[in-house]
Formats: sequence, structure tokens, C-alpha cells
Amino acid sequence: MKALNNTSLSKFLKFSPVILLVSLIIYSFKTHENKNQLENEFFKEKKILEKELDKIVADYKEIRTKKKWLTKRVITGMNKIIALKDSVKKMEKVNYDLLFKYSLKVTKLERENRKLFLKAESLDRENKRLRKENNDVKNQLEAGEKSYNSLLAKNKKLTAEERELKRKVSIAGNIKISGIQVQALKERNNGKYTSTSRSRKTDAFKIKFDMLPNQVASMGKKQVYVQLLDKNEEVIPSERSDANKEIAYNDLINVNYDKEKIGVVSLISVDRTQLTKGKYTVNVFIDKRKVGETSISLR
Repeated sequence: MKALNNTSLSKFLKFSPVILLVSLIIYSFKTHENKNQLENEFFKEKKILEKELDKIVADYKEIRTKKKWLTKRVITGMNKIIALKDSVKKMEKVNYDLLFKYSLKVTKLERENRKLFLKAESLDRENKRLRKENNDVKNQLEAGEKSYNSLLAKNKKLTAEERELKRKVSIAGNIKISGIQVQALKERNNGKYTSTSRSRKTDAFKIKFDMLPNQVASMGKKQVYVQLLDKNEEVIPSERSDANKEIAYNDLINVNYDKEKIGVVSLISVDRTQLTKGKYTVNVFIDKRKVGETSISLR
């Protein structure tokens, strides 16, 4: 990892001047008997320790600047080294015991800090790995979400297309009729009917049309409603009329439709005394769907 290959951190982890310093102290006791020489040697060794501490502090500061992941414990350890450096610099009298004590303290702090650095870097490495995994999972979730949204959009499109197709099929399956023929009739004494155009002579209306062939339409029973309206769009009373149904009608015919052309005839008897001259409208419904309309005018 880059952090362990960093020059400053490598020097901090690998360099240990304290062992050399301790050896020099012991050597000094054995070889220097003159007080002045001992003092000179002491301050030399003190200077060596100061320089090494300066290097360590400089490395700490560089690491602290570059490594944003340092924990409070690591920073506290670094501050202890800095404080120790200040204490060494303040030594003005020869005191090998204290110098030796500081040297041991440096060794201990280096060892502790080395462990803290390694642990902190290990945690940083693990955090980076977890962040990468988190980003990978996030990217996968985003990709999954995009895929889901894409599928959802396709499904909506297919559903709309299916509805449209069903609508078209439904329309295509609707049964159509030919033009409606309507005729006003008067009844003779022998019971036969003849055509008339006068309202006061009309006893019945004859309505004719064909249900046209449609291979898409469903087969079976079809309810055909015939509706006869006056100029006020009211259903004219007749012997089979029913104005209270969903579709008010004058005639209801059940037709067995087999997808082929079939003729339909409706004869609606009325009371001529209730008719007036004017326009009369005929509406035809198949299974409650209006399929045709025409009109007839009576004098």
C-alpha cells in the first residue's frame, strides 16, 4: 500500500537511533574519565538525540499533513515525541541518567507509535476496501434500478399496447347492421297492413335491417333493442314497450347470431290516437350498444 511505501513513514518505522545512542552512553562511561570530556561527550550525544528527534518530528509532521486518516491515538503519540524533543533541548546540565531515561522513552514511544501507525493503516486499507465494496454495491443497485425502470417502462408500454389491441379487437368484434328501413302501417279490417304517411291512420311501425356478418364477433344469443321516439325523444307507448329499463325500448328481440348475415324485422303496434304529425326516430341497439338510427316523418 502507498502509505507503507511512503519515504517518511518508512524511515520512521525502520530507523532506530536509540540503540546506537545507548551504546554510545555506555561507551562514554567506560572510556571518558575526564569531566570536561564527559561533558563534551554528553552534549554531543544530546545533540545526536536532538537531531534524531528533529528528524522523527519532521517525519511526523509530513505524515500528519499527507495522512488524513490518522487517529487521535496516533496524533497523541506524535505529540508526545514532540514534547520529548522539547524536554531534551531544555537539558543544560550533564545528566546521563535523564538522557538515558529520555532515550528509553523515545524507544518506547517509537515502538508504540509504530504499532498505532500499522493499525491505522490497516484500518484505512479496510475502510477503502469497504468503500469500494459499497460503491460496487451502489453501482449494482443503480444498474438494477435502471433495469427495473426500463422493464417497468416496457411493461407499461406493452400494457398500453395490449389495451389498445383489445379495444381494436373489441371494435372489430362489434356487429354492424345495414341501413334501417322504417314504414308506417295502417291496419285494414281483414287484419292486413298497408303503408301510410298519415299519423292519424298509423297503427304500427315496421322496422327492418340486417345484422351483417363478422367473423371476429362472438357467436350466440344477442339482444336487439328497437326504440321508437317521438319529437320530444320520449318512447312511444306500445304493447311491448318498457321505458323503465336501462335502455327504454319498444321491442326486444333475441337473435341467435352465427357470424353470418341475418335479417331482423320488428313490428311495433301503437295507438293512432296518441300520434301527431311530425318526425319519429328509430334507434337500434345490440347488447346495449347503439348500432343504428333512422327517422320517419308523418303528416
